[in-house]
Amino acid sequence: MAEIKERPRADGSSAWRVRWRLCDRNGSLVKIDGKVAWQSTTWSTEKLALEAKATAEAHRHAWTAEQVEDAILGPSDTDSKPSVPTLAEWFGEWIAAVTSISPGTRATYQQQFRDHMSEPLGSKRLDEISALDVGKWINRRRTDGAKNTTITRDFSLLQHCLQAAVRERHISHNPCKETNFVRNQVADDDLGEGEVLVFTPEQYKLLRASFEPKWHPLLDFLVRTGARWSEATALPVENVVAPTAKSKPKVQIRRAWKRTGVGAGRYLGPTKNRRRREMTIDDSLYQALKPLLKGKKKGELVFCGDEGQMLDYSNFYHRVWTPALADAQRCAQHPPEMRGQRVAGLKGRCRDHGGKNDQGKPCGAWLSPGWDRCVNHIGPDPAAVSDCDCEGVLRLDDSGGGPHRLRHTCASWLFAKKLAPLAISRRLGHATLAVTSEIYGHLMPESDDAAADALAEMLEDPAGDDEDLAEDDEGLAEDGED
Repeated sequence: MAEIKERPRADGSSAWRVRWRLCDRNGSLVKIDGKVAWQSTTWSTEKLALEAKATAEAHRHAWTAEQVEDAILGPSDTDSKPSVPTLAEWFGEWIAAVTSISPGTRATYQQQFRDHMSEPLGSKRLDEISALDVGKWINRRRTDGAKNTTITRDFSLLQHCLQAAVRERHISHNPCKETNFVRNQVADDDLGEGEVLVFTPEQYKLLRASFEPKWHPLLDFLVRTGARWSEATALPVENVVAPTAKSKPKVQIRRAWKRTGVGAGRYLGPTKNRRRREMTIDDSLYQALKPLLKGKKKGELVFCGDEGQMLDYSNFYHRVWTPALADAQRCAQHPPEMRGQRVAGLKGRCRDHGGKNDQGKPCGAWLSPGWDRCVNHIGPDPAAVSDCDCEGVLRLDDSGGGPHRLRHTCASWLFAKKLAPLAISRRLGHATLAVTSEIYGHLMPESDDAAADALAEMLEDPAGDDEDLAEDDEGLAEDGED
């Protein structure tokens, strides 16, 4: 309830102060920086103060002091308070002031806003955006085919932006917090988008064998350390620490590649969440890394191109990872179906005989001599795999994930060995243990099983204690009667 307090003035008169805790539309307390948001107005007469108190309570304390004053006195023509900015105006001001992100991340957030939020919400004033508007926007993104992980990233950005508007007192509450949105959740079936993709040890060995040997140290480093691609490819030679008589070899993750903007160049900066870490590696991995350190100076990259340049993720993914992954899933005895056939003397274009490009559109290239396809469309489809059950062929239900799948694989193997979640979280460089639990919680069923067993053990009756328990029950009954 709102409260009234009489406050004496210096001239001997009195003023009446009305004070209440601000609530949102659902009746929950509004908090700013973890503290309850109080509202107060001061009146020259007790009658006006009582009217203000009644007004605040009639609106379940969801009105601000300015709204209560306007309702009683009417809006002031001389009010010099600036108008509430639109979401687009506020986002530009807010994102320019955020200090804890890299230039590339800032550019990514700006593009996110332009692509996904600007049109439906950008022109609205901050105080006009309701939970209904946010909910409609989320459902529209789903209808447009956006993945739930993408929607979660967009929602998180909007929520942080609006929370900053609450701190600056442009709005009294954050409408995102009034929605029932759950990150990565599918509204109609509540199953989300499935678990992270990982390799079993056997699958990884088959995959590794399909790569050129020069890539093996990088693959082993990713799967044995759980490092991100941007961290592994930024590793300088001095951060590989040789073993001593008292310690095993280690690697120090101190930096990562960052972007200066969307589609722009890269620079070396801090790791994600600034989580610098040192981790022990086994001797076999260290021996595999030693040849990559030989002859290099301090600051030079362990994993790099032929001329010492940064390894580009996109190039590696398309030119190395994808072909090797497809090759590992192909059987020499049962290869995928060929595209094109030998036809002597045939002329024309690839599209004349059913040839299509990577986008599924008719291919206009000239036919390769003696074939009914152009030179680029002869042989199996790049993504085609064998469907036999022969040994030595990689079998995957889902071929997605890219090299980042090796990071998930590292985590899954550590959980399988029942390592402490905190140790795994630190090795992966997560900001908090909660992040590890959210991503890999499904890999910890043994923890829940152990919890159930422990509770059951606590409640089990020791042998021969039935009579004692019965006597205790009688004693409790007697105590109850007293």
